[in-house]
Amino acid sequence: MSPRAIELVGLALGIGFITAVALGRELSNDEFWQLAAGQWMLAHHSIMGLDPFSYTESHRRWVTDEWGSEIALAEIFRAFGAAASNVYAIVLGALCLLASAAYARALGARGGRVAAIVLLLAVGIAGVVAGDRGLDFSLVWLPLELLALTKARANPRWLLVLPLLCVAWVNTHGSILIGLLVLGVELAWSLAPARLVERLGGVRQSPYTGPLALTMLGSLMASCISPYGPGLLAYDVDVARNPQIAQYIDEWNSPDFHSLMTLLVFCVPLAVLVACVRTRRIPLLEGTLGVLLFVEALRTQRLVVYLVVVAVGLAASLPARHPWGTVARRWAGGGLVVFAIVILAAPAVPAGTVSPTLPVQAFDYLGTHHGRIFTEYTWGDYSIARHRATFVDGRTDLFEGHVLTEFFDVTNVTTDPDPVLSAYHVSYVVWAPHTALSEYLSHDSRWHVVNRSPVADVFARR
Repeated sequence: MSPRAIELVGLALGIGFITAVALGRELSNDEFWQLAAGQWMLAHHSIMGLDPFSYTESHRRWVTDEWGSEIALAEIFRAFGAAASNVYAIVLGALCLLASAAYARALGARGGRVAAIVLLLAVGIAGVVAGDRGLDFSLVWLPLELLALTKARANPRWLLVLPLLCVAWVNTHGSILIGLLVLGVELAWSLAPARLVERLGGVRQSPYTGPLALTMLGSLMASCISPYGPGLLAYDVDVARNPQIAQYIDEWNSPDFHSLMTLLVFCVPLAVLVACVRTRRIPLLEGTLGVLLFVEALRTQRLVVYLVVVAVGLAASLPARHPWGTVARRWAGGGLVVFAIVILAAPAVPAGTVSPTLPVQAFDYLGTHHGRIFTEYTWGDYSIARHRATFVDGRTDLFEGHVLTEFFDVTNVTTDPDPVLSAYHVSYVVWAPHTALSEYLSHDSRWHVVNRSPVADVFARR
């Protein structure tokens, strides 16, 4: 097979893997409010103002920094119905792999190396792509930015792409800050003395400091082109630094290395980075980003997926190996066949299937009962899908402050729940059985159970 054919096989299998993961995933959390937000904006022909989905923060303006991705999801829902989430994930996952393959080729990788990079990247991002909507766009923008910077070291005209990319990025996901960081690192290394770069073993230093500085300024200005103006950048910075959000959201916390997949997504980029260091030919941009993201990902696992993308550039920069012999090629071919069989045999669920961990029966019961509902944090998103206002939901940045504090005080029963629930005129509590709050309410004379299921108990105020 020609090198290009091998690359196409790798891309096909990588996209197939992402497709299999997406088709096997049930709807569970953020996709509910993201779809509802997109549908609201399409129906009202405007960006969100006061929050329409909660009763605790209905007086507060919701800054929806993913508004573009939410509208895209809603438009896909119009076209494909229940399959919208699958189509969204597969298309953006495929675009990420295509952009990353082009980036690897720009760095000199060919054939089997590109195929291997794409397959490993597919494994690393599939779970995230299938489950997080706004972030999916950033997994397309990041490799495109790295590709443009790689091309710009030979032809600075490629830098003209970056401000346009920032406009798209800032209106689809808050990770625009990472895009600006990447450009800042490239600019900083272009200012470094050549002697220092040589001593460090660095390669691929941009010679175009002036154009990079202008591009940085233009990209900052472009990042202010959104319905919220420059305030959106400030908002994203505040969210990234907010200790309360980091305290309560798993993906903002340190990773749990009890998972084999977590170990792999950390160990593979680390191994590639170490290999680059040992060759004494370290790509300046990718090496710096690899170290920064690895250290930060140990603090907040939300950044792991970006580390995996940066590892593409590190792997593509390694020196070329001798061509494999016949036996090695046969083993590799057999491995790809097995991988393809695993993809084809992967179980799938009907499009739009709701996770069995959600309180479907409870909300079916409440469909004929009006009143405010207090439900678990991870169930608030489903409450929006059932057209019931929430106390809190997955839009944690909206509720940060006293509302989030009150919610977790009630959840953990570190305070008497009744004054809080009464203050917000809550009529029903939907909560998992055999938990602290459900046990408390079971013995509280002011509440009684009106519906039970293996997933949730429904408590009504007497």
